Amino acid sequence: MLLNDLPKYIECKKKYNIKKTNILFQSIYSNSKAVKNQSIYIIDAKKKIKQEYIRESITKGAVALITTKYYKNFLIPQYIVKNINKNKKHLLCKLFPKHPLNSVAVTGTNGKTSVVWFISQICELNNEFIKTYGTLGYYKNGKKILNSSLTTPELEILYQSAFLKKKKNLYNFAFEVSSHSLAQNRIKNFPIDIAAITNISHDHLDYHKTFENYKKSKLRLFTHELKKNGIAIINDNIKGVQTLKNKLIKKNQVISYGKKNSDVNIIYIKNKIEIKIFSKKYLISLLNYSPIELENIACAICCCLSLNIYIKDIIKVLPKIIKPKGRLEEVGKLKNNSIIYVDYAHTPDALKNALISKTFLKSKPNVVFGCGGERDEGKRLLMGSIANRYASKVYITDDNPRNEDPKKIRKAILSKCKRAIEIPDRKKAIEESINDLQKNEILIIAGKGHEKNQVRKNQIRFFDDVQVAKYFIMKKI
Repeated sequence: MLLNDLPKYIECKKKYNIKKTNILFQSIYSNSKAVKNQSIYIIDAKKKIKQEYIRESITKGAVALITTKYYKNFLIPQYIVKNINKNKKHLLCKLFPKHPLNSVAVTGTNGKTSVVWFISQICELNNEFIKTYGTLGYYKNGKKILNSSLTTPELEILYQSAFLKKKKNLYNFAFEVSSHSLAQNRIKNFPIDIAAITNISHDHLDYHKTFENYKKSKLRLFTHELKKNGIAIINDNIKGVQTLKNKLIKKNQVISYGKKNSDVNIIYIKNKIEIKIFSKKYLISLLNYSPIELENIACAICCCLSLNIYIKDIIKVLPKIIKPKGRLEEVGKLKNNSIIYVDYAHTPDALKNALISKTFLKSKPNVVFGCGGERDEGKRLLMGSIANRYASKVYITDDNPRNEDPKKIRKAILSKCKRAIEIPDRKKAIEESINDLQKNEILIIAGKGHEKNQVRKNQIRFFDDVQVAKYFIMKKI
């Protein structure tokens, strides 16, 4: 598209520094770090954008600015608008006109990544083309295209990710939605056909301040972002969920999961699982999944039903699905039959669910974990209490301390788990916890899962729990 065409698609109040209008642009960005050559940098002056960001965008190849005020220090073409979000949407719809057949948005404190992962696998195994975006990155039909630094990116990245150039292809798009993105209106104006929620428990109170604010942010996906007549997929185990369902049913189709009387539910029966879908029951082999993982699979089934995949086709492929990286991932076994798992559990609820998983009912597992710095401090005491109650041996170590004193973080956790062994160095903590394993014991290395780095004092160093664990397992074998 040419700059000359820009005023056709935005409500432009004024223009400045317009000398050449035959300049080509191919994309728009609201983050200066993401700006590429032949793109437009969008600025909402209400957010007090630093002028150094504008300089950075120009250096990276921005050909114009769309902004709510004129920046006289810059000679770059500037288009002044009143409403940034409204004009951004208009322009994105023009730049990326082919939308997915259906878009699925998944929110919740825990389980978002797993649900999107399971949706993708069910689609792929049924030859349904799908693109996904979330914590694990950007994928096309299960093939990783890009890493992601955010669970939910800016609106323009969502449009670019969901867009498909080939006109003949029909495809679906599933993505994770964080509470931050909902509170910041980051996905406002993105078309959402299906919205799903996994659960709501304690997290991110450093940002939202109160649990009620956090809950309201999560539920915005249904009250503000889901299309009218869209499909709402609700976990019946969420406290007070009936009020939400009663509200949604007036304008949306609602599918429930998670309880005996829900539309979809999964339970263990001996060595198999029974899946109930709209009163019909199916018995299949699906081993080594915890109750919370089965709940995530139930949510994914609801999403795939909403994508018009037949029940028989969903049931047929379920035995073939695998877990996402870093989600109760078995990374090795010692000669004494002890098993080591890596899990992303970094919230109180997730840690509890990992520790009481059906997989470990024979005895309490051992656990290695820490808490992130400069994040919700309230989690530390809760996670210490949970480890003290549900774990056998507990090793407290560093997670991502960032710029906070790691000793202070460990001290908070230890105040609720005084019997824990404190080992600041995460690598040494993993080594010692593996060396201490007795016959038939279980170890969960929790908190980082798939992550490949550790953040300490603004320094990012490579660190992979899975790789470190495998190294020490090999030394023991």
